[in-house]
Amino acid sequence: MGFLDAVISGVVQGIAEFLPISSSGHLVILHKLTGFNEPEILFDIFLHLGTLAAIFIIFGKEIIESVTTKKRIGLLILVSTLVTFGFVWFFIKNIEAAFSDVRIVGIMVIVTGLWLIAGNFIRLGTEGMTVFKAGLIGLVQGIAALPGLSRSGATISTGLFLGLDGQAAAKFSFLLSIPAILGAFLFKIKEIGFNFTGININYFIGFFISCIVGIFSLKLLLRILYKNKFHWFGAYCILLGITVLLFVR
Repeated sequence: MGFLDAVISGVVQGIAEFLPISSSGHLVILHKLTGFNEPEILFDIFLHLGTLAAIFIIFGKEIIESVTTKKRIGLLILVSTLVTFGFVWFFIKNIEAAFSDVRIVGIMVIVTGLWLIAGNFIRLGTEGMTVFKAGLIGLVQGIAALPGLSRSGATISTGLFLGLDGQAAAKFSFLLSIPAILGAFLFKIKEIGFNFTGININYFIGFFISCIVGIFSLKLLLRILYKNKFHWFGAYCILLGITVLLFVR
């Protein structure tokens, strides 16, 4: 892991984690194109912790409220999280296998694009969050563990489908990402056996870059949702997915 690899990966993670274009998919494509063949698990953990820090910085007030004055939000997040973990636990082997096939990533990026476009124009529910909606969004978050499917794009689009406004869907999505990222972190740490051999300064550079870029990306996403331009990302994902299927091997 070199300095330039760390910087580029941090920028990609910071942009793609929050903008609905799939951070996991972009990292798989990036590593495929750059020939980065080192074990990616530990470094990717650092990148995701960087974007997790960005969420705490932007949504610190909402996070505190979800466990103090607005405990119903915290309960709904718990419901969503349990559904997510249940799905991922059952399909974990299939999800992990998908990361080795860049063509699957290309297909899933196209699916993300179609999902985003549909979510921008179709409404199937009324305003307000319910236990049923929380459970459905949690299921979608579990499915989005597949590389190429955007977690933020899938959960926000599903919230929009179900009648939430853009700001409410985005806030719930990113609050929901906190236990998901922490859970993935603990799972991966257990998987590598607490072996931190090979960590160097570039891992921390990746962490800080992904955090800083993530803050700007998150603010940009909230602004775009307010202007109802979410489908722009859908067009990008479809073009990227087609490009991957045609040219990346």
